Amino acid sequence: MKVLVSGAGGYLGRHIVDRLLAGGHEVRAIIRPTSPVPTWNGKVEIFHADLREHDLAQAFAGINVVVHAAAATSGSEDSQFATTVVATERFLDAMAKFPVKRLVHISSLVVYDWSRARHAIDETTPLHTNFYDMGGYTIAKSWQERLVTRRAAANSWDLTVMRPGFIWGPDRALIAGMGRHFSGGYVMFGPFTRLPLTHVVNCADSIVKAVENHAAVGKIFNVVDDDDVRVWRYVREYAKGTRERGVPIPIPYFVGLGLAKLAALTSRMLFGPGGKLPSLLTPRRFEAQFKPLRFSNRTLRDVLAWRPPLSFAESVRATYTPIHVAVTSDRERIGA
Repeated sequence: MKVLVSGAGGYLGRHIVDRLLAGGHEVRAIIRPTSPVPTWNGKVEIFHADLREHDLAQAFAGINVVVHAAAATSGSEDSQFATTVVATERFLDAMAKFPVKRLVHISSLVVYDWSRARHAIDETTPLHTNFYDMGGYTIAKSWQERLVTRRAAANSWDLTVMRPGFIWGPDRALIAGMGRHFSGGYVMFGPFTRLPLTHVVNCADSIVKAVENHAAVGKIFNVVDDDDVRVWRYVREYAKGTRERGVPIPIPYFVGLGLAKLAALTSRMLFGPGGKLPSLLTPRRFEAQFKPLRFSNRTLRDVLAWRPPLSFAESVRATYTPIHVAVTSDRERIGA
């Protein structure tokens, strides 16, 4: 197949392209004009464009499957919205002019309303209906998925939605769910809380599995490797791997949530509903980072027979040691 990957210059996008190449697919990669081109040794057709402003029409010529991974993960709320939602609108407008019907969209677990989840988050968990008190990334990703779903229905596209958890890997191991790291210490809100981790190699592999398998059409998949890694273990491996040692400071989850609720109440009393608080002191945003839940990948396993190629121990080695880890074609063995 010939696959178009948006956001190919990003952290996950680069690994998606790598995995598609390993699977023998042709790849056209959309990369911003100002972004460096990853080392693909001429095997990838590069399409330089900023989705917000450049003509995208020819990006879709001759394409069989589209993987939409472009999104902003930082910046102001307005910037994230423009880079994620407005850019996606233009991207889908261009796609609608071509006969390609297969679309794999990369969303996120942040679209779920964690405050309404009771014991676990799976594909049946309610989505945010009011997300404007959340962070810019949650707002943008929620709108983006809504837009993609509506456009896919209107154009009769074969849509698959992938919702990864915390994507981590080399040079990207600091994640929100581990708490807060400062010089000399690690504050862990709920040290025994399970983390919805997906190593970037495993995440890319699941996406390519969805690209290759028609059973993925019309499905939504939560992408987590497994949920047996607790916060304390992840922090321990991070401290060892980065050599950024520090004193562990465990704080029970409900103590942290109580402090956030108290801060929110105080803010409303002093400044009214327009008061702004950091994410740690905004109850719903605190829940979305640290709430003790289970995280299921059963749909991904059952429908696509997917298993994470890298175990947690192998993921740690791939993240903190200077070796190249590749996923073999049979998806069962790891070569380095």
